[in-house]
Amino acid sequence: MNILSHHIPFATLVDLSEGRLPAEGRAELVAHMSSCSRCAAQAARMEQTIELMRADKSEDAPSHLLARTIRLFRARAANAAAPSGLRRILAALSFDSEQRLPAFGVRAGQPAPARRLLFNAGENDIDVRIKARGEEWIVSGQVFGKCSGGADIELRGATEVTRGQLNDFCEFTFPAVSAGMYTLRLRLGDAEIEIPDIELG
Repeated sequence: MNILSHHIPFATLVDLSEGRLPAEGRAELVAHMSSCSRCAAQAARMEQTIELMRADKSEDAPSHLLARTIRLFRARAANAAAPSGLRRILAALSFDSEQRLPAFGVRAGQPAPARRLLFNAGENDIDVRIKARGEEWIVSGQVFGKCSGGADIELRGATEVTRGQLNDFCEFTFPAVSAGMYTLRLRLGDAEIEIPDIELG
């Protein structure tokens, strides 16, 4: 098919503007542009662009600056690809064993039983157990509902932060921590569950 029966392809215009075409082909294209205003206008813009590029005296950016810019855009792309629809759920206390046990429920001299708290957080229930160990406290428990092992869980106090993961049965146990107010955070899929104001001691 004769190239002159249609508009000149972009790649051919580039070759024409840079003088890479043989005389025969060039003459045929010039004849086409004399009757095709669209191709003539594109060729003029192409020649102007190439002249600007040849006249450009700017220097390449330093390699360390280029590398830093590439890292910056990669970090932004990674953040953009990360899931942005994280749901935050504030758990509600539905049971506290300390409020249910009568004062005479434990005999004198017996160690106090573990305090048990049950929280509701949407599709999940979280059983939290608190037990004294000397002057420190052990926080453990289990997640019921939509849960899978390996989920991240964190116990954060004013000066201490302890992180862990749920086991295959969605259970967790933190190392002993000192007395104080703590917040328990749990990441389950697209949801972050928060249990604030857990008082130890």
